[in-house]
Amino acid sequence: MYHTLKNKCFTQLLILVLSLMADLTFAQSPSGYAEWKAMQQAQDQQLKKQSEASKSKSATAPSNANYYLSRPSTQQNSRSDQVHLNTASVDELQTLHGIGQKKAEAIVQYRKSNGLFKSIDDIQQVKGIGPALFAKNKAKLAL
Repeated sequence: MYHTLKNKCFTQLLILVLSLMADLTFAQSPSGYAEWKAMQQAQDQQLKKQSEASKSKSATAPSNANYYLSRPSTQQNSRSDQVHLNTASVDELQTLHGIGQKKAEAIVQYRKSNGLFKSIDDIQQVKGIGPALFAKNKAKLAL
């Protein structure tokens, strides 16, 4: 028991000494902490200047109530965002949430075997696509 305790203490001491040595070596190396910190501070200063410049530009720019950095869509989904179940390729189907390669292939195979989908609800007949997955993608689905 004494021998085991002695070995544990020695091991912990050795780990502590080695970690301290590694920290000192890292801090003294040319590509160590000091260099990283200087680069980080320079980056912080650059970001601060950019932020201040953008604030001063926005203060002098005329205000426009209809101005947005990215104007939100007026429609819930544009036609280009929708995935058409009866014509979509495997790659297009994979853009849906939770649909990977296998499920996309299963959808295409189901379409070949059973004919075109009559409604978007029919996608739930494909193995691996249940009500939860259908609900997440319902807004993006079209025939």
